[in-house]
Amino acid sequence: MSIYNIISDSDITSEISQCLRNRYLDQKFLYDWEAASLYYKFYEEDPLFTHSKKNSDELDIIWFWLKNCFKKGERVALISLWCWNSHIERDIFKNIWDDFDIDYFWVDLSKDMLKLSEKNLENLNINKKLICADFSSEKFIDEIYKLTKKYDKRIFTFFSNTFWNINHTNIIDLLYNILNSWEQIWLDVRIRNGNSTKDDLEIFNIHKLDNNKTTLEKILGSVFVKNWIALENWYFSKVLKKEDSVNALKLEFYFNLKNKLVIDIKWQKITLLPWEKIKCQQIYYHDPEKLIDFFKEHNFRLVDKEIKWHRWQFLFEKL
Repeated sequence: MSIYNIISDSDITSEISQCLRNRYLDQKFLYDWEAASLYYKFYEEDPLFTHSKKNSDELDIIWFWLKNCFKKGERVALISLWCWNSHIERDIFKNIWDDFDIDYFWVDLSKDMLKLSEKNLENLNINKKLICADFSSEKFIDEIYKLTKKYDKRIFTFFSNTFWNINHTNIIDLLYNILNSWEQIWLDVRIRNGNSTKDDLEIFNIHKLDNNKTTLEKILGSVFVKNWIALENWYFSKVLKKEDSVNALKLEFYFNLKNKLVIDIKWQKITLLPWEKIKCQQIYYHDPEKLIDFFKEHNFRLVDKEIKWHRWQFLFEKL
């Protein structure tokens, strides 16, 4: 199955160049090449995910959707933003596909991730479309409207905690402009279970750094090593901050330079000085009630929620 491209490789390279000039690499660029596969090694190692596997079941998601989202007789477009390898969607389709009229659109900027999704779904007889796009772009918003305007219902999803990486003020306005009234957004997010220093330290220590040896560091560093910067020229650090407006914790990861480097991107030189930092990832842990209030203030109502340790399911509907 071919990948429907809404963004060109040249556009992506130009965006990366702009990010590096601002010393910030958007997380949407972190999952190409071997990093796409490495992400699932990280998924298997991450204490949050391994804890969830021991204490929950794929049926949690299936029953949540059956209760809230799908109705027989409705033609539904399930649109997964930053789909990863579609392993959660696969479980949904394996269990409920025959009973519902659902077409699946999975969207990612990484062609490698889209290829993993295609492989993961290749044995399922489902109607699907792979879209290589930046879902925040106006071009994508126009295209997804054209592709899905004939459906009775559209459900947008952020599975596997993909919502955690995005600035909340940015994503809420994007979602408001993408969704029509009464359409739904499903979030699987990481949450804070308390506000004490001990609770904060637990979250800080979930994500280990070990001199570029951990899977997380290999993922974050892959785009640099693949293209421009040798391993010996950098190391990672992390900082924990608070977003007081929504009572969230934000764990930021930085790429730290040891030596002066001059790199070429599209015939343009970018100079990086020793000990400069490039922010390359952020992970939000949300206060659940504050997150609900935040969505309400932006004209979304809470349909349902489910609690699992540091992971919650939320389903919101645009009013």
